[in-house]
Amino acid sequence: MQLPSNFLKMALVAAFLGAAPASAAGMRTACYEKVHQPAVYKNITRTIMTHRAHTAWENRIINGRDVLCKVHRPAVYQKVRQNVMVHPARTVLRPVRNCNQNVRISSNF
Repeated sequence: MQLPSNFLKMALVAAFLGAAPASAAGMRTACYEKVHQPAVYKNITRTIMTHRAHTAWENRIINGRDVLCKVHRPAVYQKVRQNVMVHPARTVLRPVRNCNQNVRISSNF
């Protein structure tokens, strides 16, 4: 059985340069390190309603007489500060400079 001449040339060049099988398969040369990024939070201020608007009956003295009056009570609002998560904690791969290794990039998080 005879192998194609291109295959033999590639095998000789790979053996001469000391290339790993991974680079012969066309993989990139890269190094990565796992970096933990903490969760990011943000403080926001919201206005919330603490009491709804309602109507109540109240006794009042008008001209010396006790009178039952219908009184409107407006809604009561309050500003509340909340700590909200913008994005959760995660682990990412960051490239390392000046790395001359042929590695398979995988993420086993």
